[in-house]
Amino acid sequence: MKQRAREAASTALLEAATLYNYFPDRESLLAALFKWRRDEMIPRLVAAAATAGEDGPFEQRLRAYITQTARAFDGFRRFCRVAMSADQSGTHIKGRVTGNKSVVLETFLNSLIGIMTPIYGAKSEEYARMMFGSFKMMMQFQLERDQPIEDAVDSLVKTFVQGMAV
Repeated sequence: MKQRAREAASTALLEAATLYNYFPDRESLLAALFKWRRDEMIPRLVAAAATAGEDGPFEQRLRAYITQTARAFDGFRRFCRVAMSADQSGTHIKGRVTGNKSVVLETFLNSLIGIMTPIYGAKSEEYARMMFGSFKMMMQFQLERDQPIEDAVDSLVKTFVQGMAV
């Protein structure tokens, strides 16, 4: 990890030791990076939920939200890769999660629940979690293929709303 810190410092035109003037250890540096990205992502997700509103057909509102969310994540592709890698490896990063939940992903899930509640009522959380899981897997798949996340939105929403056609 020391080599990576040197590379980051070099890219930032700093000496590696200078990073540790601001952060006591690697964990604190990563926590600050996650907080910075989280603070940029959450307003985008909240704005995306506002675009979905309550006017118009459900599928149109859901597509608008998922599209805006995909665009928000596409804007932070490298961060998404690091966050997903941390999830898969079980790496704990201070400040990234609250109560074992990613703050960014929890914001996304709660927005989905809000969009689904007028249609699905008591089943909203269950269906929102299905869409949430599908979105995460689709995002990972698109990142692995180095494809825009937004490119998979249409098939994701169609499958969720209409089911799989043979």
